[in-house]
Amino acid sequence: MVTRTDSAMATWLAPHGAGGVFCVLMLAVLAGLPASARPAAAGESGIPETCLNAAQAERLQARAEPGEPHVWRTATGGLLRQAELVSLPADSPADADTGVADVRFVALGEEADRWERRPGHVMLSPGDRWLARELVRQGQAIVAPRLAAADCLAHLLKEETRARQRKAGLWAQERVWSAHDPDALSERTGRYTLVVGRVISVGETRSMVYLNFGGRWSRDFTATISAERKAAFADAGLDVTSLDGAAIRLRGMVRQAGGPSIELVHPAQIERLDRNGDQR
Repeated sequence: MVTRTDSAMATWLAPHGAGGVFCVLMLAVLAGLPASARPAAAGESGIPETCLNAAQAERLQARAEPGEPHVWRTATGGLLRQAELVSLPADSPADADTGVADVRFVALGEEADRWERRPGHVMLSPGDRWLARELVRQGQAIVAPRLAAADCLAHLLKEETRARQRKAGLWAQERVWSAHDPDALSERTGRYTLVVGRVISVGETRSMVYLNFGGRWSRDFTATISAERKAAFADAGLDVTSLDGAAIRLRGMVRQAGGPSIELVHPAQIERLDRNGDQR
């Protein structure tokens, strides 16, 4: 099963495709879930205050793009992308009409991506429901930290953990991969992947910090952090140079750099398992 990402590295990304699960999601989003399945309180479906920023919320009419539940097209033709997600391609008919909905949009950053999609948070009527939470909760997307604050992303990571434990949606096939199996990780090249393991050593040069998960740097799995981003990790309470021996779960696009590697650009891409006791 192949997931898609908004990274330019994902050359296998396709703009269209659709799925039966996608249709179910859109019916829930646009028509409302049955009372028995509806979240009990707004706090369980709405966007946390920690995710909002100084950008003014825009009220728009939009519909989901076929096959891309995290991308919505406005009535004027503009594209909105719910940021911080890698979404699951859907495979229902490409011309399926999901209908127009009232949405509220809060932008994250000022630049559109290469497909002219504006990143931000999409909130759906009725109920001002946070699209990111709904997609992650139903196993339609993986959390992919990039622009949002770490305390905002913590809410999505909790939803993802619950979805993974339930084997909801994509988690029926996806899993967390071992950092100590470089051959298996090499087969994940070009895919957004969750990886768990214990850091064997930390290396540092003037330009890069390396989290090594084996002793053969030309073959074993490595996570990299550019030296210029160290301060951002430290501001989030994570001294990356102190991770020697730590059990962590990380996430990102697997690439080849000698052995398999993931570039870390956001503190929320690293979860300390030896602190919270979560070993899954």
